Amino acid sequence: MILPKGGRRSGAALVLMLALAACARDSAGVGESGPSAGGLVKGGVSALMPGRKAAAAPAPDPGALAQAALASVKGPVMLGAFQAAPQAQFVLGMVGENGAMRSYQTPDQCGVVLRGGLLAATRGFGRDLMSSDTEEVGRLIRAAQAGEAPRVQRYLDGAGTERPLPMRCTVTPGAVVDQGGLQARQVTEHCEGSGAKIDNLYLVADGGRILASQQWAGPGLGTLILQVLRD
Repeated sequence: MILPKGGRRSGAALVLMLALAACARDSAGVGESGPSAGGLVKGGVSALMPGRKAAAAPAPDPGALAQAALASVKGPVMLGAFQAAPQAQFVLGMVGENGAMRSYQTPDQCGVVLRGGLLAATRGFGRDLMSSDTEEVGRLIRAAQAGEAPRVQRYLDGAGTERPLPMRCTVTPGAVVDQGGLQARQVTEHCEGSGAKIDNLYLVADGGRILASQQWAGPGLGTLILQVLRD
């Protein structure tokens, strides 16, 4: 369920199907074998992007979770879920803001950092995204402008050394969709490099606000879905 600025609920809900990974500390798992990023992304596309199909999976009622989150958390709040296993959704409340950077945290102190709506870091989930450079590609995404730009994501290896994962990304704007009277444009981001191929998805409103997104957090975490409840 997406809320416009000011907290008024829209009439449509974006169903979050996926699960919270258990909070734990671990190395990034960069280079380990596992599901491809593209495969992880495609399983939940229809939850974010109308008109795209994905296999149905049982999930908690996002409407009830959204209502509880709005009642119990003050300030900006989001719903989140990982695509790896569709068992649970989680609430993220904002705990800090510095310019374009916003930090959100779950009640059990797992966290994400967003830079202008793009994932900048995760903490406490295990195999975390340590940091990222997304300024150039973020400008294209928020403007819903076609183009190419670099992205770098960094992870800890088994020795605790931070390793970069540089990629080149293509941004493609799509259709405008109506989310209960709130207009948003679908924007896709396809990135390749360092052996990775990923596809991120965004719903971008006027002014470049990212209302919902499906972003690859890394080879250990997979894809994270984030959905604004109150901005």
